[in-house]
Amino acid sequence: MGRPLILIPLLVAAAQAIISSFNYVPQGSNPTLFVPGFEPVMHLDQATFDDTVFGQDHAFVVLFYADWCGHCRAFAPYYRSFANLVQNWNSIVTVTAINCADNFNQGACRDNGITHFPMIKYFPRTARSAQNAIDMEAQHSGELLRESLLRRVTNEYAYNRYPDWPAFHHVSVDASTTYGDLWNGVSPSANHMVIYFEVADGPGAQFLLDMASRANMVGAKRSLASSPLAQMLRVATFPSIALFRRDHQQALYMQPFSNRTYLDIDSIVTADRISLHQQVLTTTARPLLLTTTPSKPLIDCNANPERCRSMYYVSETDMLKAMRMALYDEVIKTGNFVAADNFTNLYEFVNVLSNHFPVLSFSADLRAKKRRSTSTILKNSERARMIFVHMREYLEEKKAQKFVSVDDWKRHFDDIEQVFNHPFPANSSWQHCQGTTPSTRGYTCGLWTTFHALTVHTYIDTIKDEEVDSLKPLKAIQGWVKSFFGCEHCKNHFMNMTTKLFPMNERRVRHPHDMMTYLWRAHNIVNQRLHGDATEDPQFIKTQFPPPFLCPTCHSGGAFSRRQVRNFLLRYYGSIEPHNRVDRRRLA
Repeated sequence: MGRPLILIPLLVAAAQAIISSFNYVPQGSNPTLFVPGFEPVMHLDQATFDDTVFGQDHAFVVLFYADWCGHCRAFAPYYRSFANLVQNWNSIVTVTAINCADNFNQGACRDNGITHFPMIKYFPRTARSAQNAIDMEAQHSGELLRESLLRRVTNEYAYNRYPDWPAFHHVSVDASTTYGDLWNGVSPSANHMVIYFEVADGPGAQFLLDMASRANMVGAKRSLASSPLAQMLRVATFPSIALFRRDHQQALYMQPFSNRTYLDIDSIVTADRISLHQQVLTTTARPLLLTTTPSKPLIDCNANPERCRSMYYVSETDMLKAMRMALYDEVIKTGNFVAADNFTNLYEFVNVLSNHFPVLSFSADLRAKKRRSTSTILKNSERARMIFVHMREYLEEKKAQKFVSVDDWKRHFDDIEQVFNHPFPANSSWQHCQGTTPSTRGYTCGLWTTFHALTVHTYIDTIKDEEVDSLKPLKAIQGWVKSFFGCEHCKNHFMNMTTKLFPMNERRVRHPHDMMTYLWRAHNIVNQRLHGDATEDPQFIKTQFPPPFLCPTCHSGGAFSRRQVRNFLLRYYGSIEPHNRVDRRRLA
């Protein structure tokens, strides 16, 4: 006789859906551009994206941004204005944002095909995957963003006619239409209805969406001026609105539409409901945060040059953090493959890093003959450079086919990073590049620092090479920016500058030291353009670099001394503060 069959229950752990809300604080470690709970922008993250956006009973607008991206920071006030303008549309479409710079959100942003920042996508109510999203232009105007969203919503309604969305079509009235027929589609709980009269298909759709938050109390419809209903009510001015009560065929209120219309409707409906002992109409506008983020006092560099001087230095930590983001985060968001020109640009940039990423810090004048005796080994950078070498060899193996899978690149980088004991301090704070507020400086500062250091150390490494190609490191930097830099607006400015405004060519880069001074001049062009911009850090004003308190001898007769600037660049970018070393100057 066989052994009895024992049935062991199979326990299936169903993943619990996590749906975001306006008070939800996103997971991850990076700062956000919007304040959870105080602004009408819902935060999404890797844990909440799919369950919130897909399968809900309304549409979503999602801003994909990077907190380090200057253009994203500049765009944030317009997106905030847009969110406030459409906050009454929330039952129809919700305004949201996700920070793609946070490693926690890497998967969600990649799944949605985010290749640059900022990107805005509209997810229809019927969306079940990222493929259903529709791109929206990141316009620098809350009103234009609202118009763009209005078109998306009304187009979706035209195809689907959701019964619980506003009836965007104009009411049809003929001789057989009764007063009761006008109330078809209005919520049974709504005792009032407002009709918007317009000459053509115009702002009436926006009015219906603005009224959506009141739908349980006040129904909203629209009618054309040519309708018999307008003639019956003797509406002569357009646009106009007429307010009715369910049991009362005579209009309670009929006036041309104005900025006061919404307040008038709320006031009349509230007074009418009080008289009828019904629930009073309330609005649910969210409070806006009017406080400022506390920050440390600013230092006046003209009055305290010594204190300011101590804040300016080259940090190994900043460069390592920036390069990991440049080769890992930025590359893996490019799609499924790195191919063609992108492959070439990646190889050339990694090649420069392999050969010239700084691994020594020089504490004396680099033009002195005994500079080698005054050097310090940057231990993390030594290991990082070995990773760059291995990644270059990996790309060399793929040169014939001239493409590499993004998944393979990521996997190989992870493996090599582990072999060399994770030299990139991804979780460390920015050092010199730390902003006065969490939303300033950071990654972009780390990039510029590394770019300058690469040109300086390429010059140092090849100073005896008469055949050195001085354009090569600059072209490698330009190629990486063109193919991988996530801030689209910033990338376009950089490419315009280096190809048209201040071309990166042999006329400007004729001598080995020109590789340093070209990038210095280009960076000052950027500083001049961004001076006074909303993204400028109040402590690190974008003046012409170096300022007098850093290099008094660089300034002569109101202009820069090129020779003194070259010497300064060698000293400044040659002397690198090692990772984890306490900088006593900053503790003063």
